[in-house]
Amino acid sequence: MSFNIVSLSYAGQYALNRLSVTIYALDRAWSEFYPDFVRNLHIMTEPAAIEFSDIQSLLKSAGVASEAAEAHGEFCGRACLAGAAAIRPWQAGITADAEVAETNVLLHECSRALESLAVDSLLKLEAGDMRFNLLLPDDGESIDFRAAALADWCHGFMHGLVIGGGADQGPQADALESVTASEILDDFSEITKAGAIAEEGEGAERAYVELVEYVRVSAQLMYDETAELRSQGQTAVGEQ
Repeated sequence: MSFNIVSLSYAGQYALNRLSVTIYALDRAWSEFYPDFVRNLHIMTEPAAIEFSDIQSLLKSAGVASEAAEAHGEFCGRACLAGAAAIRPWQAGITADAEVAETNVLLHECSRALESLAVDSLLKLEAGDMRFNLLLPDDGESIDFRAAALADWCHGFMHGLVIGGGADQGPQADALESVTASEILDDFSEITKAGAIAEEGEGAERAYVELVEYVRVSAQLMYDETAELRSQGQTAVGEQ
């Protein structure tokens, strides 16, 4: 489906301004709800920066069908509802369709990289200091490729919310029906419809950057707003 990324960015820019006001106004008292095991994540040494190309290459080498951006979006969606307890189920789900044997060294390396990516993302989401970033291609790739990856990330995020329990009845589903969450998910749904970009140049680049920032801030806001929900049902890391 073809779309004009500049036109799409206008709605995203307005929403970003709205969300910027909201996210900084959130009460940081929600941190008191953290389980001890999540607090302990903060004393870990933060991993080195993880690149899109590295994860993408490892996924393909292990014969995994998932794309890097979509996989990262899925984890972040799951993490909104389950926090650190989302790591193992997500990791297992992503590598479940690998075309190599379970004992294959490539699959092992892929699994370790996915775990590092998940821990790094969770640390930054928990910190809430705006260091969280989306796993997307670098600026050297074409605008079409980067826009498609952003659409994949948003699709993965929404899928992660669904398989993480957001589609069921109960507090998880209720948390996604707030005005803010509904607006964010509606916007993400529009971004997933992105196909070939109708124009190129500085305007398209600027619009893409604004959309990425909107999605990044929105994902952080969703995570912040579901903190109390996670505190009520979270289990130890590694439990499913």
